[in-house]
This record gives sequence, C-alpha cells and structure tokens, in this order.
Amino acid sequence: MISQETIDRCKHKEQQAFKECYEKCAPYVYTIVKSYIYEVEFRKDAMQEIFAQIFLSLNKYDPAKGKFKSWIAQISIYQSIAILRKRKTLNLFVPMDLEHENIGETEIDFSALKKEDIEKLLLKMPTGYRTIFLLSVIDDYKHKEIAEMLGITAETSRSQLSRAIHWIKKKQLVDIKNFTYG
Repeated sequence: MISQETIDRCKHKEQQAFKECYEKCAPYVYTIVKSYIYEVEFRKDAMQEIFAQIFLSLNKYDPAKGKFKSWIAQISIYQSIAILRKRKTLNLFVPMDLEHENIGETEIDFSALKKEDIEKLLLKMPTGYRTIFLLSVIDDYKHKEIAEMLGITAETSRSQLSRAIHWIKKKQLVDIKNFTYG
C-alpha cells in the first residue's frame, strides 16, 4: 500500500507524504466507506473524517502490531460506524416479523452468490443488519468485538447476524420466485 518511509514522513508532518498517503490509500478506504455508508452524499464527509483520524493517529501506528492496511481498515470501520451513529441511521433493532420464526438457522452458501448480488442485497438490507453482517462476515470481527464497538451485548450481535442472514435468505427466495424465463 504505502512504504514505512512515507508513514514516517507523515509522522513528521510532511505535506507531500500526506498527499501520497491519501492518494494511495483513498481507493481502499472508499471501498470500506461504501460498504457501510450507502448514502452517496455522505461518503465525501466520511472520507475526510477518516483521513483526519488516520493522520491524527499516525503516531499510534505500530508496524510490529500489524500491517498499515489493517490499521487503516479498522479506523475506517470505526469512523463509518461513528458517522452512522451521529446521523442516527444505525438502528440495530429491526422489529421481528412473523417470518423470523426459524432464527437459529444461520448457514447460507455465499459462494453461490456473485459479488454484485451480495452488493445489491446489502443495499436493500436494513442498516443495523448490514452493519453487523459486514463486521462479522466480511470484516471477520468476533461478536464480543462487535458488541464492544457498537455498545450492545454479544448475544444481540449474534441475534442480529442471524436475522440478517435470514433476511438474505428470504430476499433470495423472493428474487428466485420473481424470476421469469424470457
């Protein structure tokens, strides 16, 4: 992604290093932002807030503890969630309806879905479900970590993930039922 030399130059507040870091890391950060923040008009502000946080926190980055890419991904995720909270769009408690009876079933074969199909499903998914789904399935956080991040219990995280997966299954069946042969 970027060299340790560039990171060190950023730590010494060299403007050219900041620019280089932004230009090289922005596409990766934007991919994360796009996953969590679906409203296009808020992504630019999110990017600014994330890079401000990255640059303000650079002295805390320790290459011995992990790669820079992982470090900025974590900041990007945390900041995206903070932005959702600030805008009050992070509703983690979507009311259960009668179709959530078999909530214990959480297995789903994502390999059968194309990336575009998953992105379309995520776009339609309630924000709370989507956030926990992304944190758990895509970004590989444990339920305890998600709970700490979102200020909920690990059980709530598990429950919301189960509901998100059920929601995906339900949407897949609806799409299959609505498919007509041309």
